Formats: sequence, structure tokens, C-alpha cells
Amino acid sequence: MKNLYCYSGLGNSAAVAAQLEALLPADFDDHVWVFPVYAWGVPPIVLRDMEDVDFKGGTVHMVCTCGSETGHIDWQWNRLVKEHNGVVGGMYSVVMPLSFVFMPFMNTDPQQTVDRKLIASKQRVSNIAKRIAAHEQTIDLALGPFPGFLSRVLYPWFFKSLMKTKKYHSNSKCIGCGACAKSCPYGNITMTNGRPQWGNNCTWCLRCYHGCPTHSVNYWRFTRTKGQYHHPDFPLPPKPSN
Repeated sequence: MKNLYCYSGLGNSAAVAAQLEALLPADFDDHVWVFPVYAWGVPPIVLRDMEDVDFKGGTVHMVCTCGSETGHIDWQWNRLVKEHNGVVGGMYSVVMPLSFVFMPFMNTDPQQTVDRKLIASKQRVSNIAKRIAAHEQTIDLALGPFPGFLSRVLYPWFFKSLMKTKKYHSNSKCIGCGACAKSCPYGNITMTNGRPQWGNNCTWCLRCYHGCPTHSVNYWRFTRTKGQYHHPDFPLPPKPSN
């Protein structure tokens, strides 16, 4: 499918995009964008990728993955599509296993919940594919409580005040294997004297954290006892050989 765009850090959105590509007609002309919800809004990397996009009057559908809720991401997406000469199509969310663990109250799901969410997501995506193929222009999102506040107030504050790459560090369990650097999709991690160093081009995909074989990547003090996750169909790069 020529007009399918996907951004995925740990495989949840990639799995959804792969299923949509298999279900939608090969000659389907509408645009379909698939990406995870970041702090109740569109990921900054997706905003950056959209800077030079011109939809030229085409219909643009959004399918976002989330751990539980989306906030009013539709407000932001509606504005973005129109700014880039597109017609807003359907906006859908798919609940997937939790992966964002950088806040004190957030952690990965228990395995039973992971399995349940993955099974339910396949049926959900199948339904979404039918609605997209029918060119539905509808909003079907897991908004959650106080969605306007989450998306208009917390979203900008989150990236301005909380997300600081200088808060990344490796602990004493680090073996200098370089798996974090290898897993970074934008080359933002370099190995210096056998320890990872983070630059300023972080997309907050968390691949470095979830892919660390010794669980030595930390963000502030929030991740010391948190779990790790990646979609089972999209494994992270293996530990590099020495």
C-alpha cells in the first residue's frame, strides 16, 4: 500500500500497520498514518516527518496505538492534516500493551494483560480496516477522563519540562555491550569508554531501555524496578558480539 506511513518504537504500531496493509486493498488511495500516542498527543518525530508533507487534497486516516487512553489527540491531528492540505478521514485508537515507563505511576503490563490486549487488538484492527476501506470519516478514540486537559495542557508541558535526555544514564550493571546504541533508530547513543552517552536527538521510543539485556539503562530514578516490553513479532536487535 503506497500511502501507508508508520512510526513505531517497540513494535505495537508496526504490528497494527502490518495488519492494515494486509487487509486494505493494494490500490487504496487514501493516506493512513499509524503511530503511538505520546503524552496524549502526536509524537514529536511524527510532527517533524510531517513538516514537508503535502497531502494534495487526499483523505488522511489516523490509527494511533495507546496503553489506555488518547486524550483529545484528534484536535491536534485534525489541525495538522488541514495545515498540510489533507482531508481528515477516520481517527481510531488501538489499545496495546503498555511500554512507557518513564513516570513514577507507569509500568509495563502483566503478561496476562499483554496477551489479552494483543488478542483484542487483532479484532479491533480488522474492524478499523473495514471502516477505513469504506472511507468512513469518524472519531473512534479511547479519550479517557479529562481529555482536553491532557492534550492541551499536559502534552506541551510533558515535552518541555519532563523529557530531558540528560536524565538518561546506565547503572553498574552495564556491560558495555552497545545494544542500546544499536537499537537507537536515529543514532542518538554513542559508546564512550564502554558506557552509553545520549545526544539530543531522542525520539523517546524507549528502545534503549526495553532492549537492554542487563536492564542497566535508567531514566532518572523512575525505571529501576520497571518492566521491559517489545511486541513479540518485532524483536529488538540482539546484544552485539564483542
